Amino acid sequence: MTQSQAYLSFKERTQEIFNFAVLVTTSVPVLKQSLNLFKKGTISRIPEPDFFEPSVIYEITADTIASLSEEQLPVDKIEELKKIVDTPISHSQFKKTVVDVIGEEHYKKHRNTIRRQSLNYINNISDCTTDYQSKLSSYLYFSLFSYFEAFISDLVMEIIDAIERLNTEQYFDNLKVNSDLKKNIKTLNKDFDPRKIDRYKKFSTQLNSRGYKPPEDLLLSTMLTLLKNKNGDLKANEIPDFLKKTFHFELSEDDNQTFHNLRANRNSIGHGDRNFNPSLKSVIDTNKFLKGLSAKIDEHISLHFKAIKNYQR
Repeated sequence: MTQSQAYLSFKERTQEIFNFAVLVTTSVPVLKQSLNLFKKGTISRIPEPDFFEPSVIYEITADTIASLSEEQLPVDKIEELKKIVDTPISHSQFKKTVVDVIGEEHYKKHRNTIRRQSLNYINNISDCTTDYQSKLSSYLYFSLFSYFEAFISDLVMEIIDAIERLNTEQYFDNLKVNSDLKKNIKTLNKDFDPRKIDRYKKFSTQLNSRGYKPPEDLLLSTMLTLLKNKNGDLKANEIPDFLKKTFHFELSEDDNQTFHNLRANRNSIGHGDRNFNPSLKSVIDTNKFLKGLSAKIDEHISLHFKAIKNYQR
């Protein structure tokens, strides 16, 4: 059975966030090592963030002054720099502040020595690494459930878009309801008489030539529009009942209970409730469940409700 594009997209999205999780859990230990080296004085800077570089804070320290003295920065410049020792300076203001004190040429020459990150900045970054796995788990958990919701919505739209249907508004605007049309309909609505087959065909052809469409075509288009509207406003707690009533897919009792537990947990995270704190293991278990459930939903709906390209009546 060919998998839907919605399901393929769901699998791709979930894989992307787990790839990101691997990146984070690989990077943070390296960052922690750099933070420890900074605090020991082994290095004067840790790698700066790619996008949030403006958040970096620098400061001139006593060690900076000592190093610049060894590098033979003129004494008068040293004395001026001492006036701003231990003063936190933002990334955007640091260069200008130091250049105003020692000049552009000296700044360029001693830039690597001068650009030392503030200890407070380092401590703030260090604080951010505290319990990072728990925070990462919450973000992953929230994203997984949201991606599952998107999968349901995308799958429904994929089914709807694959079904050819009327533009009912345009149909009623264009259909000319006159005496001839009514006469044809009245004739065809009489009790069936096998002797009048040719007559039925004749009047049916005339109706078709006037653009007439049978009720099932109109109702199908209307129902699909209603389904599309419902899908756009579908709440997470409605998904199991929606799948059952619309696509005759019923979750098992255990799956239904698990789904609603996951939904409640997702809502707790979204509302900032501290009572639920997922672990990376629980995230992996959640992914297994949602991936398995989505596979079953996709197989059922694709088999029974997805238009077959070359099917002939």
